[in-house]
Amino acid sequence: MKKSFFPKLKVRDICILGLLMAVTALLSVFCTFRLGTVVKIPLKFISVFLTAVLYGPLYGGIVAAAGDLFNCILAPSGPIIPQITVIEFISGFAFGVFFLKKNLTRTDYTVRVIICAFLQLFIDMVITTAVFSLWLGWYSTFVAGFIVRIPAGVVKLILHIVILIAIYPLTVTLSRLKSKEASQPNE
Repeated sequence: MKKSFFPKLKVRDICILGLLMAVTALLSVFCTFRLGTVVKIPLKFISVFLTAVLYGPLYGGIVAAAGDLFNCILAPSGPIIPQITVIEFISGFAFGVFFLKKNLTRTDYTVRVIICAFLQLFIDMVITTAVFSLWLGWYSTFVAGFIVRIPAGVVKLILHIVILIAIYPLTVTLSRLKSKEASQPNE
């Protein structure tokens, strides 16, 4: 059976997605470390990653974008920037694409985590910096914005790799529970 980009949802899945969205909102508000007003190091990627692994790219992207909106509403450090929300969606979607295949060995999982972490770094460092510098004018030049964001980018890369590799057993367990639940007949 092929894994779909748009899995059908049961009531239980909607509840779990709601819980993952709430965890994402909490992590984005209470577990975000800021360097100035623009550069931030959020830990919401953990719940976005789990959403993408369990429910695929679309829902991973939706939860990531919703986490960005919740962060802007609950702990505002500036206005809601739709371009950044779209970038967050792309970031969550990328997690889902990389982990669409289930039953990965630890080695395959680790390789995918590392590649995905570098893609996330590219999305954050290049695309977000381009939006901030070229579109919004928050930095004088793209290069200046890129240089300012390097320390946070390196920390994010390390956090992505270390934390996502560390939660491999959790992803295996959750995937098994979800597949067991999906194989049970409806009552």
